[in-house]
Amino acid sequence: MGPGVQPVNLAPSPPASPLPLPLQSLTPATVTVAPSAAMPTNVILPTIAPAPVNLPPAQAVPFAAPPAAKPSPKRLGSTLQPMALVPLPGPVAPREGREPGQIVVYWASAEEADSALATLLLVRHLAPSSATRLEHLGGVIAVFQLPTQALANEAREMLRLEFPAATVDFNTRYRPLLQPSAQPRMYLQQKIDLPKPGSLPQGGSGVRIGIVDGPVARTTALAGVKIIRKSFLANSEVAAPFGHATSIASLIAGQDPVVGFFGIARHAGLFSAEIMRAVGADDLTNSAALIRALDWLLAEKVQIINLSLGGAGDQVMEKAFSKLATLNVVLVAAAGNGGPNAVPAYPAAYPGVIAVTATDAADNLYALANRGSYVTLAAPGVDIWVPDTELGHYVSGTSFSAAVVTAASALLLAQGTQQSNSKSTLPQRLCRGAKDLGTRGADTLFGCGLIQIGAMLRDDRS
Repeated sequence: MGPGVQPVNLAPSPPASPLPLPLQSLTPATVTVAPSAAMPTNVILPTIAPAPVNLPPAQAVPFAAPPAAKPSPKRLGSTLQPMALVPLPGPVAPREGREPGQIVVYWASAEEADSALATLLLVRHLAPSSATRLEHLGGVIAVFQLPTQALANEAREMLRLEFPAATVDFNTRYRPLLQPSAQPRMYLQQKIDLPKPGSLPQGGSGVRIGIVDGPVARTTALAGVKIIRKSFLANSEVAAPFGHATSIASLIAGQDPVVGFFGIARHAGLFSAEIMRAVGADDLTNSAALIRALDWLLAEKVQIINLSLGGAGDQVMEKAFSKLATLNVVLVAAAGNGGPNAVPAYPAAYPGVIAVTATDAADNLYALANRGSYVTLAAPGVDIWVPDTELGHYVSGTSFSAAVVTAASALLLAQGTQQSNSKSTLPQRLCRGAKDLGTRGADTLFGCGLIQIGAMLRDDRS
């Protein structure tokens, strides 16, 4: 996940200023040591039992200064017992940009992570709520839950100071990029020059597509689609509603001939990494969950990953996508629904990601679409009809235009050769035959233009 790192010097450095702990003393739990065992996947660190102390109301216990002698790190073996996730403190504001009080840390080396986590437990009495070894992205990702955001701010600086080889940041939230729809229309197939059903014998056959989103409902349109699911939610978390992820899956591979609906890559296999949770009226996830989902999809050998979500990004996510950029997996993401003055949306704006914006039935740019040089191309994403468990509904947002391009990518991979299916050439292949919109040539609104699947496939075969 990015360039190599320098070895971690666990000799404690003198703190610039004491960092306060919560108003309680934490007693470390016993760690069973397995010196020869590698750190397992999805290690959940043991419970740390709090011991009450009598403190005046305004007094805070500072982080103890590290001892002069370096503690002997203990390797975290496979005998560790699960620890329940620490609940989020108090009610969560529905539109916050990060998980309240959470820090996410990435170590490129499992050995460095073992040593650092053991030191934090022994010296700081600080344990993560979860730690996961990333088998395919490499390294270890851990999440720390602090009681307040102020303590999280200080903990982030402490971790950066004492473990300079680690990447440390707040646990950023990401949301589905959709908006309420109005003035419904049925125009998708015509606008993207989609060949008629039956004229695409490949139809994405053999292509494995990952969807990072919420849960997918089993609808009539998806009844014949092979979908492998994995949830990344904690037992205490409530899954987001089915609507968004089901719409994405349907646009990619669903079909319901009775109502005339046909997805684009109907023979592709889907792998649903379910990370979106419901928080009040909001659907959201975070960097740690997203990275774990990406690592699972790599294990399943998917060739394309659809990312119909967006957020502010952070250093840990940047590290993960730097690694992904070196792998032969196609990344397609929604460009964002922030409007013309919005900052770039991530992961769409990371290098190596195909960023898709949305247009309407008149080829106008979606009013809430982000603008920027990172936009690769456009696809319809305003008032798009999708089937559901009842009568179907209309959706708008760059989420859905991203699904169109994900499916188009599957068609290219299905008809291409191993040599032609290079990740680096796919953006150019997608832009073949694209309808130029806006100013002549590629621009910051439409990228290379509106995708034209029929022309794209014909040009790709020639």
